[in-house]
Amino acid sequence: MSKSVALSSTERQAFAPIPIERPETTVEIIAARIESHLGMFALKRFGEQMRRQSLDPTSLRVFFASTAEFFREVPGGILALALRLADDWMPYDRFGAVEKGAQILYAAVDEFGLHQLKRGVQASHHAFFLETAAAFGVTRAELEAPAHVTAAAREMAALTALFYRRRPLGESLGFHLASELTSDVEFTLCLAGFQAHPEAYVLSGPRDPKLGFYLIHTEVEPMHGATSRTAIRDYLGRRPDGTEEIAAGAEAFMECYGRFFATLADGLHAPAPRKVA
Repeated sequence: MSKSVALSSTERQAFAPIPIERPETTVEIIAARIESHLGMFALKRFGEQMRRQSLDPTSLRVFFASTAEFFREVPGGILALALRLADDWMPYDRFGAVEKGAQILYAAVDEFGLHQLKRGVQASHHAFFLETAAAFGVTRAELEAPAHVTAAAREMAALTALFYRRRPLGESLGFHLASELTSDVEFTLCLAGFQAHPEAYVLSGPRDPKLGFYLIHTEVEPMHGATSRTAIRDYLGRRPDGTEEIAAGAEAFMECYGRFFATLADGLHAPAPRKVA
């Protein structure tokens, strides 16, 4: 289960350089590349497998543990990128720089449990995920067991930490855009996969509380994608030469993301068929 599935040289996509366009047009070109990338097809293949066949207990442990590892660096990474973007804007827009950073920071509001200000700090999404895994019978110890985490998940976590915090800002923004645009599809497909097998997962219905982590993400991710597009549009308005960096960051995310879901699709075990007496 720990072997990473890489794209072969013949499967890797080669995209032509993006000409300098209006920022809005450039963002849409990069978004279209993300949506048509082989990594997106790997996600959809896994989603179709989840819809067709429920996961057995061993597969659930690998799915939740690998997803937990994948998500590990996301909240702090978004926070770091928001600060980096605000700092980058500060010399050019003294009173608007923080608002520019907020376009990225908005995606972390739910992650940090700050989505209901009148109620104070709520459970973070890491805590919510731990609760969700437990509801499906996967313990914290099992989430943290190295044997249940794929190599592709560890690679995704390391790449997330690198790109959000230390790569050139344009690459980081492209990486974040790809993360947000794929998340909308990912959570929708995983939710549908669980909903397709209420008996296997002991669900009371399509909005069973066990599915809350996935339900809330299907509601918030479209807005996160929209604010990410705005952040890049504004950045390109000042830095039209940043197009290729943004495209490179999006490509780096998608290649690793594709390996993550290809590994899951190729390695997870469906329940063994019942023997007929």
